[in-house]
Amino acid sequence: MPTISPPSNVRTVLAEELDDLRSIVAGLGDAELVRVSGCQGWRVADLLVHLRLGAEDLLHGLAAPCEGPADRDYISCWKDWPARSEVTFTDVRLTWAMAAWYTTAEGLRRHFDDVVAIAITASRAARTGYVRLHGHVQSTEDFLAMWAVEFCVHHLDLLVGVPDRSGPRSGAVELALATVDGLLGELRRPARWDELTYLRKATGREPLDDADRDHLGADAAKYPVFG
Repeated sequence: MPTISPPSNVRTVLAEELDDLRSIVAGLGDAELVRVSGCQGWRVADLLVHLRLGAEDLLHGLAAPCEGPADRDYISCWKDWPARSEVTFTDVRLTWAMAAWYTTAEGLRRHFDDVVAIAITASRAARTGYVRLHGHVQSTEDFLAMWAVEFCVHHLDLLVGVPDRSGPRSGAVELALATVDGLLGELRRPARWDELTYLRKATGREPLDDADRDHLGADAAKYPVFG
């Protein structure tokens, strides 16, 4: 611990990813909120609720500094969130209920924007040290890198519903790729996949097809690495 250190500009990477999501959400029309997202069982509105809750978790972690040493880094933390073979009603019902709480689309957009704006400021100003979340300790920089990966992957999920919006920037994509590489170990991206296809398949958003399985052989069983 740790294995691969986050880049020195991780705070900027996370802040830019969050700010890009704010820009996309601010421009979403009411009809776009009910489109299917890249997360099974979630509409775009449901995904925004999940992202807002994530931003709140980020704030909770930064508000709980603690003593080291760390027992997770930004890659190994994902081992606590293995991929699921299928999504059930139990998995999605709470998010559906929370999305239904909003009486207007504008209320959803405004709440998302308010929380994410605070998360951006807190991330940039976070003290160096250690934080605790969900029973584990990470360095502040690893914690911020983990969230950059979370928001990057869900940015791609959002684009399934609104494909005409801009995708995540290279810094966030590189962190997500490093995470997937780290979880897969010596196995690396097949040359036949571009970077985003690799991320979608490695996170279970896009299933392996027969050609993928033929190419990967026994290594196909390692996919997806997290959901």
